[in-house]
Amino acid sequence: MEIQPLAQQEFAEVASLLTASFYPQIGWQSWFTPIFEMGINHDLHSRLSHHSSSYSCLMGAHRPVSTSTTATLIGTVEVALKSLCSWSLFGMLVPYISNLAVDSRYRSQGIGRQLLLNCEPVVRQWGYDALYLHVLENNTAARRLYASLGYQVQRKDSSLLTSLMAQPQRLLLYKQL
Repeated sequence: MEIQPLAQQEFAEVASLLTASFYPQIGWQSWFTPIFEMGINHDLHSRLSHHSSSYSCLMGAHRPVSTSTTATLIGTVEVALKSLCSWSLFGMLVPYISNLAVDSRYRSQGIGRQLLLNCEPVVRQWGYDALYLHVLENNTAARRLYASLGYQVQRKDSSLLTSLMAQPQRLLLYKQL
């Protein structure tokens, strides 16, 4: 697997992977897939063009032995400087990982691990020595992956809405590099 920064010609492919990973493709909900893909494609373009010094989108690609065949996208992850305090305009910016997605056909092969590990030199180059991310409390596979890489729970983000709707809480995880 090759890991490289996202290029503009791969936006649509990454948008498709993120849509398949994070939005249900079942029944009538699948009608919205093109809209989600278009929105994600636009967001990727916007983030890459406006925050290039504090934003990176990495993609993992499988290149077949035959060099005449193009690489197949199998995973992606984004890392950017972000304030963890959404209600404050002056919050401290920290390196924050989001949108880690691996094609369902390639899961449990260490691809997510490699994508996460490749975020570390990026944030070190930015002058930081820590990484943050959120995970849902009930996502045990992701929590195991993050724990195996040294991420620890810093806090539980609870809200009235998650309590009322009996939704899983988001956990803020932290890793010192």
